[in-house]
Amino acid sequence: MSKSTPALVLYLVSSLIYVLSVILHWEESITFLFKPMMMPAILFYYWQECRGKIKIIPVLVLLFFYIGDMLILIEYENLLVPLMLLNLIAYFLIGYYLVKDLLAIKNPEVSLHTVLIVCIVIGFLLSLLYAALKLVFDTSDSNYGLLTIYGVTLVLLGIGTVIYYVLRSDSASFYLSITMLCLVLCDLFYVLYNHYAPLDVFININVFSQSVSFYFIVKYFLAREEQNLPEST
Repeated sequence: MSKSTPALVLYLVSSLIYVLSVILHWEESITFLFKPMMMPAILFYYWQECRGKIKIIPVLVLLFFYIGDMLILIEYENLLVPLMLLNLIAYFLIGYYLVKDLLAIKNPEVSLHTVLIVCIVIGFLLSLLYAALKLVFDTSDSNYGLLTIYGVTLVLLGIGTVIYYVLRSDSASFYLSITMLCLVLCDLFYVLYNHYAPLDVFININVFSQSVSFYFIVKYFLAREEQNLPEST
């Protein structure tokens, strides 16, 4: 058994129990017990997999996501702005890696099929952004500017990830694609649940996609290191 297996098992078990506690409306104490276990477990898994040679950016990304999760867990007042700022910092760090990965691609082959896929993704993400900003939030909202920046950042990350995947189609691009899909779903259904309609299906999709995203973002970081992709820290 690998040294990282216990940490991965702890992450999977705590994630499963946390998701079930939300879906099945178990006691809140179960959520409070298992949700905080998820991030330390996956961080320890990352540390074991890279044999202690951890990078600063992956740790910071996980840390900012963890702080945001804990603010949600304790129902911090006026949560929207600090949560967006924490996530934005994490997204900018992921974007930093993504830009370096894209620039490392030499002589990319751009076909009509590739252009079509990118155009479809752009249209889809822009539609989601429009729905979130126009149908859920009001332009008179004091945080509308920050919401717009947040949405545009997520859209650009999504577009960049799709371009990265169709040009490389390697393990790192695959893991990042799954991560971005989960993050988009997580943010979208968080907004729908908290600012549109508090339906169970919205929060269920939110917590599931959030839990899954932690695993795949770590796999992306590990795949980058295995493939010796460029980084400065």
